[in-house]
Amino acid sequence: MAKIKDGCNAELSLLQKKMLPYIALPMKKECPTALRYALAKFDAGAVAEAYEGLYLLFEKGLLEA
Repeated sequence: MAKIKDGCNAELSLLQKKMLPYIALPMKKECPTALRYALAKFDAGAVAEAYEGLYLLFEKGLLEA
């Protein structure tokens, strides 16, 4: 499970907040299939976009386990 580091001002979308419990660190660049299945009720493009945003935060060191 990932979370935003304390003191980080990143604003997450509702979908990104729903994704965080499913995210394992270190993140892979490509959205995991299991995550896409867990969020199947959401549009696939929206899930991919939200994951990309979280991945950018991971690359910047703003996510922690």
